[in-house]
Amino acid sequence: MEETATAVEESSQPTPAASCKHNAAFHLAPAAGGHVCKCQKLVWPRRIHALSGLLFTGFLLIHLGVSAMAVRPELYQAAVNQVESVLAFSPGLILSAIFLPFAVQAGLGLYLVQHHGLRYNVKKCNRGGKLRFFLQRWSGLAILAFFLFHVGTLHMWGLHLAYRLTHASALAGYAAGGLFQPQAAFASTVQGITHVFGGAAANGVLLAATLLAVLLTAFHAGNGAWTGGIVWKISGTRVNATLWTAFSWAIGAALVLLGTSSLYTLSCGPSARALLGR
Repeated sequence: MEETATAVEESSQPTPAASCKHNAAFHLAPAAGGHVCKCQKLVWPRRIHALSGLLFTGFLLIHLGVSAMAVRPELYQAAVNQVESVLAFSPGLILSAIFLPFAVQAGLGLYLVQHHGLRYNVKKCNRGGKLRFFLQRWSGLAILAFFLFHVGTLHMWGLHLAYRLTHASALAGYAAGGLFQPQAAFASTVQGITHVFGGAAANGVLLAATLLAVLLTAFHAGNGAWTGGIVWKISGTRVNATLWTAFSWAIGAALVLLGTSSLYTLSCGPSARALLGR
């Protein structure tokens, strides 16, 4: 994000569209000879991708905020009860506020990765530098994999649904539902993130992967918000760029704080240790 000022200064200079440098990537006029840069063709997919990402980040902040309340199990249970009552009153909320933004974000993300590839060296569009753009693409794929595993094991839309469709004996542990049980929120969450597998080593690897997923999500969301400000032309002046950079940093910092504190509380905190008999 330290390159924001440079990006703003360079975006004010006329740049041939064919070079696709910094904000010129989002000027839709074709270059001489009729050439249109691939980035220019992807302006609206990138804009929708950025917007859906912000919407889904809002859900993540609420989700992790509720999880952070697990420092007091009774407070966590009360928060889960409140969420469940809201969802019961508005059954379409999960689809419209969670899965739809996620589906758009993931679908367009895979579409954009198909166009850009996963190489380190790419065209000089303003993505905050080659390293950040490289990490943005790879972190997106890692987050997608973790999200599918997380939802698949903890909630009824994953392995429980697969069991109901197949009745496979290997999925018998999910016959009653996902590992998360709203009526026993704290205990089931602790068990669901610390004892998914039979062996201690595998569960330790899962906890490490969960921590990595939290950090990658914080980076992906914060960096994605920053580049989203460019594609939506929010950060077009020095003042706007400074404010938007601060907003993007705040998103990443909030996700790190809420995610790591929640993970610690639900795996290593005093109440979790007491529950697990440590």
